Amino acid sequence: MRTRQLSMLCVLFGMLSLGRGDATTDALQSLSAPTGEFVRMPAKYVLQKLERTADGSGLAALQGFKVESRLEGLGDQRISIHFEGMNLFQALEAVAEATGAGVQYNAGSVVLMGPAAMVAPVEEPVAVEPVEKDAGKKDKPAITFSDIDSALVFVETGSGRGSGFIAEMDGKTYLFSNQHNFLGADNIHLRAMHGGLLEPVSFEFCKTRDLVRFELKTDDAKNVKVLQLAEGNPEINQPITVYGNSAGGNVATELKGKILGVGPSDIEVDADIVPGNSGSPVLDARGRVLGVATYITFGLELAKDDHGKQIYQGTRFKDARRYGVRIPGQGWVAASMPEFLNQTYRLVDLQHYFEALYVLVQYWDGHDDYADQARTIMSAYSSAGNRVKPPYAFHSSEIENELGMVVKAFQRNHDELMARVKDSAPTKSELKELNRNFGKRSVNQIETVDSRIRNTFLNKVKRMQDQLNQYEWMSRFLEDTAKP
Repeated sequence: MRTRQLSMLCVLFGMLSLGRGDATTDALQSLSAPTGEFVRMPAKYVLQKLERTADGSGLAALQGFKVESRLEGLGDQRISIHFEGMNLFQALEAVAEATGAGVQYNAGSVVLMGPAAMVAPVEEPVAVEPVEKDAGKKDKPAITFSDIDSALVFVETGSGRGSGFIAEMDGKTYLFSNQHNFLGADNIHLRAMHGGLLEPVSFEFCKTRDLVRFELKTDDAKNVKVLQLAEGNPEINQPITVYGNSAGGNVATELKGKILGVGPSDIEVDADIVPGNSGSPVLDARGRVLGVATYITFGLELAKDDHGKQIYQGTRFKDARRYGVRIPGQGWVAASMPEFLNQTYRLVDLQHYFEALYVLVQYWDGHDDYADQARTIMSAYSSAGNRVKPPYAFHSSEIENELGMVVKAFQRNHDELMARVKDSAPTKSELKELNRNFGKRSVNQIETVDSRIRNTFLNKVKRMQDQLNQYEWMSRFLEDTAKP
């Protein structure tokens, strides 16, 4: 029934659809229309979707394909339409019917206008010369902030600020961001640039990459710009723009650059992304999403006698490098947001636990740079009164209590050691010898105390590491983050 209706629709529009370029219409009829249902969507967004589908098809007759509207107010009309079973030609006719426009087909373009403005048909179609793959795209203006601003999202979690964006995937509208933006999140606010707070209907994480996506309510999707994902592989030296919440400043910034490297899951860019940009869209010149700004690796630290120092000297590889993660079509797992957050809480708590132990060990070994941190930790956790505000916010009372017991034991042994050292007044060389002899049989009281505290730390760390090795993390990102 739908096919018959579409055929009748094409006949009815035959008087209005004038000037058809045979190569263009033939090419449009050979391509399937985009899937998905558009509900009360501004017509200009639907037409942009059709335009990009045609332009990105790879067909010579549709390279640089444009849809032009000459009917006043057409682009802002909200239409509800479904292209199931249609080709691109039929989809354009359906949009024209929904907006009350006529369609004029030219070589490589379509014009929508009022019936009175239609021109007479061209008797002979103009031959279309083969167009190079990138011809037409170079003349298009680069994407601007006003083109995509309402697709940007500010992510606030109570533990940090990051970025997100809205894009279509598999016929649904999603908010995309990074998993690490939600580590230890207490209060999540997803705030669109112009649409207020967003309330997703579902949550999914990527099993293999540091990505999450939230499906949006239909009402939320109506009030925002919806970006499209780029098809095919990015190209090295391809211009890109990154828009997001740089340094957590709660203002959108524009960072331009190019692609430096392409991999199966990542892209390297030279745009100046910084913390806060995590979750920002990496866009091509036409505003399509190439990836998600995600992480930075820092410059190599090599010893003076390391031959690698000469190899990397003077190259960009010795400095910080910035990466985006490509969005995969597969590997998404639906989950309970509270369940996912509970895993991040455990991860953050363990990070705090190990960091506190590291500070105490460095202090025990005589590194004065850690003295203030160590004293703060001891003051916060070694007495029931907690004389200072704890430097770490734990979600698990079990891990916090475990740290408290370790710190109290450390405090007792530290006080005893200081008393023994004061009594014996060892020289600096004797103290250095003490460190070198760790692990051997203790021969004096100072060595006994030193061995006791070191073994205590080693046993605690080993026990926690055994627990980590047995824990089943939901995603590879959480598992990899737990390893260090």
